[in-house]
Amino acid sequence: MNYSLRIMENVEFYNTPDGDVMYKMQGREVRVLRESDRDVIRDVLAIIRDRYPQAHEALMKLYSVSELNRVYFEYRVVHRFIRCNFGEYDQLHPDIDGLGRFCMEEVRCPLRGECKHEGVICRPKLFSRLTERELEVMRLVVCDHLTSQEIADELCISPCTVQRHRDNIKAKLGLRTTADMVEWWMKNHPEGV
Repeated sequence: MNYSLRIMENVEFYNTPDGDVMYKMQGREVRVLRESDRDVIRDVLAIIRDRYPQAHEALMKLYSVSELNRVYFEYRVVHRFIRCNFGEYDQLHPDIDGLGRFCMEEVRCPLRGECKHEGVICRPKLFSRLTERELEVMRLVVCDHLTSQEIADELCISPCTVQRHRDNIKAKLGLRTTADMVEWWMKNHPEGV
């Protein structure tokens, strides 16, 4: 059974000595990340692409040899990102919090300090600048008071895509609620309220 990150809260990832990536969602059993976990892989990959574009680009190049097998390619990209950034099992501090934000950990790695991907794939920097589409979604939420479904209709995109944009906005700006979005917008775009 596959689970989507859209319904996940408080997800914990950890690595085994054998190289497996394990994940545990709140209230669920521990699972090994497999190629067949398409929903999890798709959602983690979207977050990497949207919030950590340097890591995404480096991972795409690193695993490009397996690009023809899209399922395996995406699995390898997500598997590597998780192994480099979420290593230990810690029930008190989830790796994906209830708001869908990544909480990176210091992973024990024999290449620490020598790896050319340090600061890119492992311990990547959050890309905090909003895209034009994210700004447009935020404006429609804050200024026009539209719901996700209304925004989806207005922009001809799916409600899931609207929600992904909203999640990215909050993660990039360190916001928790729609009220926080309104407050941020008023401080940074007072003419557009």
